[in-house]
Amino acid sequence: MQEAKSVRTTSKPNQWQWRVVRRGKRIFKWFCFVVLAYVAIVLLGLIPVNNDFVLAEKGITLHVVSNEVHADIIVPVVTNVIDWSVEFQNAAITDDVSAATHVAIGWGDKGFFLHTETWDDFKLSIAANALLLPSESCVHAKFTHPEHHPDAASVTISQDQYRQLVDFIKQTLRRDSEGKAIQIPGYAYSTTDAFFEAKGRYHLLNTCNSWVGRGLRTAGVKVPWMSPLPKTPMLYFE
Repeated sequence: MQEAKSVRTTSKPNQWQWRVVRRGKRIFKWFCFVVLAYVAIVLLGLIPVNNDFVLAEKGITLHVVSNEVHADIIVPVVTNVIDWSVEFQNAAITDDVSAATHVAIGWGDKGFFLHTETWDDFKLSIAANALLLPSESCVHAKFTHPEHHPDAASVTISQDQYRQLVDFIKQTLRRDSEGKAIQIPGYAYSTTDAFFEAKGRYHLLNTCNSWVGRGLRTAGVKVPWMSPLPKTPMLYFE
């Protein structure tokens, strides 16, 4: 007697499963398009501007720090152009900062800035919200002394160029009815720094590095047309 052979049957994907597959493919294609578009924009943004810039023999030296966490412009506290201790005077800075020679100024996502001082404070949820959704911003100011930093570079500009940079920074700050920078109470990394409300929305193409790059570009420094990524603001520093 011939044994019956077992027949293995495979169920075909139903209509719902096909919809999931098609939707997954569309999402993947859209994701790839967004990534490629972002890369293309960033690469095009590396085209330099202010190609005629030359270092000032006598002027004001700026220090630019740009790493994976934050980007800052470090400027002298007092010059003939401005006294930053007056501009950033507030109750949050409880230490005597009269001995500080410089102030580090940075702009960035408000949520990320307030809660992420170092990599130890990093949270993926905060970073994802900062990058993927246009979000509120703030300015951080810290009175300090410039130190050697592996992620830093320096450039010397004229007093007139520095005045343009100062105007750019001041215009970033939100102000109260008396014209004073609006402090964000209850937040600081130490007793020598403070946060202030700022204009502008933070997103993938408008980052802390972008802000530093725009400030330098306004001052006439040779920088990339766009600089959203770490270290790109000082790409053309000599």
